[in-house]
Amino acid sequence: MSTDQSADRSTNQSTDKSTDKFADAFNSDTASLTPDPPEAWNVVFDGYDPEDEGHREALCALGNGCFVTRGAAIDATADDIHYPGTYRAGLYDRATTVIEGESSDDTTIPNLPNWLPLTFRINGREWFSIDRVNILSYRQTLDLKSAILHREVQFQDAQGQQTTLREQRFVSMAQPHLAAIQLAITAENWSGELEIRSAIDGRVNNTNVKRYKPFNPQHLEPIDTGTAEPEGVWLTVRTQQSRIEISLAARTRVTIADQSVDAVQTVDREDQYIAERLKFPVETGAIVQVEKIVAIYTSRDFAISESATAAQEAVLEAPDFAQLRAEHQSLWKRLWLRCDVGIEPIENLRGLRLNIFHTLQTISPHTADLDAGVPARGWHGEDYRGHIFWDETFVLPFLVCRFPEIARSMLLYRYRRLRAAKMLARQQGYQGAMYPWRSAGTGREETPRFQFNLQSERWMRDHTNLQRHVNAIIACNLWRYYNFTNDLSFIEDYGAEMMVEIARFWASIATHNPDLDRYEIHRVVGPDEYHTAYPDADQPGINNNTYTNVMAAWTLSRTREMLDLLPPSIQAEIRDRLHLSQEELEHWDTISRKMQVVFHADGILSQYEGFDALKPFDAQAFEDESVNLILEEKGDDVNHYRVSKQADTAMLFFLLPEHELLPLMERLGYPFDRTQTKKTIDYHLQHTVHESSLSRLVYAGALAQCDPEQSWHFFKETLFADLSGGSSGEAKNGIHLGAMAGTVHLLQHQYLGLRIHDHRICFDPSLPKALCQFRMTFEFRDNDLEIEVVNCQLKITASSSNLSPIKVDCKGDIQTVQPGKTVTFALSDRDTIG
Repeated sequence: MSTDQSADRSTNQSTDKSTDKFADAFNSDTASLTPDPPEAWNVVFDGYDPEDEGHREALCALGNGCFVTRGAAIDATADDIHYPGTYRAGLYDRATTVIEGESSDDTTIPNLPNWLPLTFRINGREWFSIDRVNILSYRQTLDLKSAILHREVQFQDAQGQQTTLREQRFVSMAQPHLAAIQLAITAENWSGELEIRSAIDGRVNNTNVKRYKPFNPQHLEPIDTGTAEPEGVWLTVRTQQSRIEISLAARTRVTIADQSVDAVQTVDREDQYIAERLKFPVETGAIVQVEKIVAIYTSRDFAISESATAAQEAVLEAPDFAQLRAEHQSLWKRLWLRCDVGIEPIENLRGLRLNIFHTLQTISPHTADLDAGVPARGWHGEDYRGHIFWDETFVLPFLVCRFPEIARSMLLYRYRRLRAAKMLARQQGYQGAMYPWRSAGTGREETPRFQFNLQSERWMRDHTNLQRHVNAIIACNLWRYYNFTNDLSFIEDYGAEMMVEIARFWASIATHNPDLDRYEIHRVVGPDEYHTAYPDADQPGINNNTYTNVMAAWTLSRTREMLDLLPPSIQAEIRDRLHLSQEELEHWDTISRKMQVVFHADGILSQYEGFDALKPFDAQAFEDESVNLILEEKGDDVNHYRVSKQADTAMLFFLLPEHELLPLMERLGYPFDRTQTKKTIDYHLQHTVHESSLSRLVYAGALAQCDPEQSWHFFKETLFADLSGGSSGEAKNGIHLGAMAGTVHLLQHQYLGLRIHDHRICFDPSLPKALCQFRMTFEFRDNDLEIEVVNCQLKITASSSNLSPIKVDCKGDIQTVQPGKTVTFALSDRDTIG
């Protein structure tokens, strides 16, 4: 089977499964969500705040796994306050910018034509804008249960005319190419001629992120605009380098008292803009209902002849707003039945639901039909250009427990880029597959060679592409996926090949030090990212990053274990196809037992060789600032100092539970215990400034077993990181997807201690005091289960529709839960209060 044929076959299978996953949880037609007060489901903003608008736009973005649209005002265009943005999952374009005399090719998610524009004017005066009227009242509500954004505005214009607006909008989860807006305009104290303008605006650029200002922002070129029969307008553009066509069509209807209005219609048409205007009389007290249905297609979509025709047909065939909304709400109900949680108090519950909500908007069952990875900032803004880093390791645990077919498709994104990873390894002088730190459409290394420092207004060389540890994350995700799903066919067709090629890379980058009789890995960058070189070194990279080395050893040992899972005939076929000899396997085994790990004199794991020799640093003096940028502005270099941008060594304790890490260290010849674990975490915590949203998440997971209360402190900070107004300057460029989904990861795998061993579900709870009551549902190998922590008990309930009994192990107490039954485990004080 060829690579392309194999990947295509899996995509088709995954698509079929993803459709099935919209079935109600526990396969029940009567299943319902736990009744909660509205504040448990609604994120509310009272009062209009221009300074916070960018933050709200990202937080109130709406999506369905195919595309996401920011929660910008429908009457706004991009300026210092507003930034309308729509982004298609997995769609990229490349642009060239000359920097320091060098051509820099940078790939990004292009901002697509804005489908939101919907405004009005009274008696031919200026068009309504939220920024040009006297606001009497304002409320914006994001309904997480139904994935609908509401906005209610009461205002007075310069003529003293008072108007109330009530808006609803959604991006359809039921029909993934459609979105809709309903605007109710109430003429409170005026009558006259009302004119509606509904547009599609292709005059957009990528300007969401200030530090990208020096880069080329243009990614779209006009193709055509037009009107559709019997109603509607459409627009088509094309990405400049990737040559992907994007077409949008819009249908706008106006009613008063449920009757269509007799309006005078005109069309404004330009190369990258088209609008229809509807003019009609309005009496005092009338409520005008405006309904706008939009379709978005690209030339990469399946089962179409071309995108413009597909968009026009879809929008003309679409039902009205009410029916489309009902279908959308029904699909979200089913998603929540599979994904909802229970936790106290309400603000924690709302925060957790918001995180799940944005995860599902970025990666839904529809995403299984696309070749898209897990973007660090969702498809909610342009920070990090929509690139794929390592965030899937924080997101896949949520998916694999609820939508394993989507998790499978995320791994296939990596498999389809295996050839590019092998090419990248050869170019760098290595064997096997070396996946890039930043990936996009093709699988090439997308890390920019330069970053612009807004503080100093100078360009800085970027060496973070040396983060080879992303390869270990991909291997770890493969192993975790198989362990939870038992999907041996995936391992046979894809997983084993990926693991082997990644193991080959680690074996080739590791060099033997005869003086130590140890293998070392030189010239890499760890998760910290600040330290990209030794002080005043003439080449980038540091040596023996602990996290990188230990995870390389883990990969080499797990690859052999994965191969042994396969039937002998399949294993023999894979070894023959990949030219994998017994000698190579034995070499991997040797490296996995002799990898160098660097310790400080007191037994603490060092971040890397020489970290403890760096200059001390006062991190408090740089609170809420980018340390490396401030130091560069002052002519200094962060590589001189003992300070970390984010969790690095602690990532080991987040990723590998104690029962897995300690034997691994023993295998390497380094006895290690829980006391050393706590000392290591505490040491590195003192030197970390948490500039990344993932940092506190990782420390929360690392501390879960040894200090649950301190862990919970970091969990709470992560839970509200994007919701907090304090992060508005950062969050306006996109939500932090890894941190959001990672909060569920913490609850499942760190606090409950959920893992799979010997085909049974195992729990090793270590619950903070605040987590005394908790509930969640998940899927295990086509069986639906509910977990509940209450009254110092852990209860596991199996759906009555499950096909087989399941063994559950809680700290050595093994019970079997039959379909439709519940098993209960008593939790000790140590389990519940740490």
